[in-house]
Amino acid sequence: MQPIITILGPTAIGKSKLAIELAKRFDGIIISADSRQIYKNFDIGSGKITSDEMQGIQHYMLDIRELWQDYNVAEFQKDVRQIIKELKDKKTLPFLVGGTGLYIESILYNYNLPSIAVNSSLRTELSKLNKVELQNKLLAFNPNHNLNHSDWNNPVRLIRSIEIAQSKTIPPISNQANSYKPLLIGLTTSLENIKKNITKRVDARLEQGAIEEVADIKKILENKLSPDLAFQKLAQFGLGTMTINQYLEDKIDYEEMRKQYIHSEYQYARRQLTWFRRMNDINWFEADDENLIEKASLLIADFLRLKS
Repeated sequence: MQPIITILGPTAIGKSKLAIELAKRFDGIIISADSRQIYKNFDIGSGKITSDEMQGIQHYMLDIRELWQDYNVAEFQKDVRQIIKELKDKKTLPFLVGGTGLYIESILYNYNLPSIAVNSSLRTELSKLNKVELQNKLLAFNPNHNLNHSDWNNPVRLIRSIEIAQSKTIPPISNQANSYKPLLIGLTTSLENIKKNITKRVDARLEQGAIEEVADIKKILENKLSPDLAFQKLAQFGLGTMTINQYLEDKIDYEEMRKQYIHSEYQYARRQLTWFRRMNDINWFEADDENLIEKASLLIADFLRLKS
């Protein structure tokens, strides 16, 4: 079976840095498991790694879609399976790295996912409804939906769920029989440290031009989509993007924007931790352990030795 090293954890904890060092040691490549880094021209706000930071390690699943295009977990699963198949033929070790839990689980647990085409006319119609109306509509189609609390309050996720429900397709099913042998490495630290890291990262992004990036993204979306769909798509990028948009529309001042940006990233990090802690077989490491790379390397070496 194909071994896969998975590195996961909340935002701003150092997953990419660790993954690069380990990939260098074990002749590996990195597959990004981040639902926002797939988009071109969304670099600062998504925390996308730069070419210099890659240190020569090949990265997959970055910049594969235009901002206005749709992409879902079923497509991610299909694309990553193909990449892993090609890597197996080349005897290259894949590192699946990121913080989007559903993307990671779709690979590790072999979900049977529906592949439903986008229904633009339906989305335009649904975009006129508020959150409560969308929730009620989804319940009418599928009273046994499996949305978590965050998605249940996210209009973009609600619209997609209605789209799937209308197609009368079987919901995702986890099939533990898989052709992969995963090793899960999780990074964690105190909530206090996470908030400090996020504050530092948000300030760096704002200095690097995150506000200007959102302004450019808005222009691109408004040129390609109807006003309702453009706003929906912007909301899909989430977190600081919508907060910065409020600042651009003069609804909040700079300090309030910064404060809300930090808060939204922090809440996202907590949701990520909640998601990952319900997963099984994660080997947790303290992110600030000075011997982190050595300890993780020993774990991987033992894992590969046992799987050989």
